[in-house]
Amino acid sequence: MFQLNPENPALAPNLISRIRHGLHKFLKTELDRAGLPGLVPSHGLILGCLYTEDQLPMNRIAQLIGRRKSTLTVLADKLERRGYIQREASAEDNRVRRVSLTAKGEEARAAFENISHAMHEKLWQGFSEEEKAQTMRLLHRMSDNLSAASSPDSSEESSEDADNDIRLKAPAAPPHRNSGTRKERA
Repeated sequence: MFQLNPENPALAPNLISRIRHGLHKFLKTELDRAGLPGLVPSHGLILGCLYTEDQLPMNRIAQLIGRRKSTLTVLADKLERRGYIQREASAEDNRVRRVSLTAKGEEARAAFENISHAMHEKLWQGFSEEEKAQTMRLLHRMSDNLSAASSPDSSEESSEDADNDIRLKAPAAPPHRNSGTRKERA
């Protein structure tokens, strides 16, 4: 029986979905307000990688953001058409496409960093550092549980997932899983 008790674990998927929707809405509003219309939050994943290290191969960006190369290609196409990035064949291997920022992409850096900072401030408002760390550990466990249960065929993401992703480059490094924690759970 479905219960409306807010602590009912059966409501976790709904709550996670509501958080994701809220973050996406917040980010879209802030992107538009910052004069970056037409961009979606998942574009911040690519730009965030390039703000950390420019001229990355496409396959490395796909690996860093946890997306299939085909999904990354769609997102990169949009960023390239809007003038934020450019792609060129690698000098070492012309099969490898390197992605780099354009002047317009570099100009958007401050806006993306400000939006990311505001998102994190809003999301973690009222949380202690220990609460943040605990929340991240629990969310990683949920993610790991679902990854372990997924077959290779079910790991494909939809285009909706690509366009609605809510992560932007974090202003500071988020708490990471303790390498010992995974071994303790195994």
